[in-house]
Amino acid sequence: MAPPCGDAAAAASAAPGLANLLIREGAGLPSRPERYPPFRPCTSDSFAPISREGDDIPPQKKSVSLRSGGGGNAAEREEGGANRNGKKEKTGAQRITGWGLREFSKIVSKKVEAKGRTTYNEVADEIFAELKSITQNGLEFDEKNIRRRVYDAFNVLIAIRVIAKDKKEIKWMGLTNYRYEKIQKLEEVHKELITRIKNKKKLLQEIEKQFDDLQNITLRNQASQRPAESVNGILLPFLLIKTSRKARVEIEISEDSKFARFDFNGAPFTMHDDVSILEAIRRNKGRAGLSIHP
Repeated sequence: MAPPCGDAAAAASAAPGLANLLIREGAGLPSRPERYPPFRPCTSDSFAPISREGDDIPPQKKSVSLRSGGGGNAAEREEGGANRNGKKEKTGAQRITGWGLREFSKIVSKKVEAKGRTTYNEVADEIFAELKSITQNGLEFDEKNIRRRVYDAFNVLIAIRVIAKDKKEIKWMGLTNYRYEKIQKLEEVHKELITRIKNKKKLLQEIEKQFDDLQNITLRNQASQRPAESVNGILLPFLLIKTSRKARVEIEISEDSKFARFDFNGAPFTMHDDVSILEAIRRNKGRAGLSIHP
């Protein structure tokens, strides 16, 4: 707290002498003693001077007294209360019970569904025009607030993929259950993986059979004591072509022996690779007369 200055300091120093002073009616105040210090105006750090009746009160002081509910006359307090009540009424007039983001999302969803393709401004203008036409206790709507709510509703519907943004247009996608779609996609991926695993198992079984067939042929050749260079032997891999004995077959082979051309002149024929021959030998043991060398 700042120390007293000016008249306040003088009054404080003279307080003991003034305690027994009695001022009668019509008597004047005693003159200021010479020991009083010279008058010094209050600085900004000291107490502000008390305004007299009729002086202009600064606006900030007046507003403070109205907010605190203290000073000022009854008319000023009544005017301040009216301003506060008017502000509350204006704030309440921009809101309707039950009109939250969910309600705006429903309205936006219905309008986009009905149009198929539309724009944000078109939907916002229609919604604001419809709300403006409502006369319910003289309520008024803030256009910026309505557009902001419509914008939030658009973002929600885009996030759940009910609508989609195509450049500057908004198109209707449909009401779907996002969680159900996600589960359905996972089930499709699961089925695809199961099918791939089954195919891999089937291929592995075929490879195991081919390996067993090659092992059996190797053991069979060792048991018959036929060398790999035997004239009756066939090297793997090979291709066997079967046709009628009476068929007239014309064969042309390239110089590098990489290509061959067969002309059966209309006679039927069949082709068998080494895998099918080895499988047939396994199924018909003892009936095959070929010696196959791996």
